[in-house]
Amino acid sequence: MPVYVVVGRGRFTDRVSTVFFPRDFLDLLNYVESRFNASFPNLRRLFGGSEVDPGALLEEALNLLLLLKERGGELPPAFFFAVLPKDFEDVASIIGGGASSMTVPVEGRVYELVGGFGRALLRAPEGERELKAGEELFLGTVRVKVFARQAYEAVAGPLKTLAVAALLALRERQTVKVLGSVPGAAAA
Repeated sequence: MPVYVVVGRGRFTDRVSTVFFPRDFLDLLNYVESRFNASFPNLRRLFGGSEVDPGALLEEALNLLLLLKERGGELPPAFFFAVLPKDFEDVASIIGGGASSMTVPVEGRVYELVGGFGRALLRAPEGERELKAGEELFLGTVRVKVFARQAYEAVAGPLKTLAVAALLALRERQTVKVLGSVPGAAAA
């Protein structure tokens, strides 16, 4: 499910990400906060399901964007998965761009692909194993490829979307929230 940012009661709504989930952004904040001794409480609250003040959000989104631009290479990459088309006729299946996590049922068994910042795992009935960027998996008739991006490349677009939403909210004296978050997750 895509993550959307909402200003006020829906005056402005825009997509933040179709690839990464709120928990992925919270994982990134955990890495950044522990690695660089930085703090982003409003971004944490936002991805945890709370409404936030747009001024504080704008400041934190810009600070995180600059930090990742300057030092993001010191962080682990972000992993995501894309279902590859079976043939040229099925090219529409890759247009969505993938997701940081997927569940693929195959003949009574369930395979879980877990990505995000710093990890790419396949959880299968046979056990769990780490995946590498570029690897292709065949799960029944589903072909999945593992992709990786550096932290800045992975979240620059979403952070810029949040900055624009914060500016609009400031202009209209509204709050900002994201849809698709898990309430209470910010405390983790």
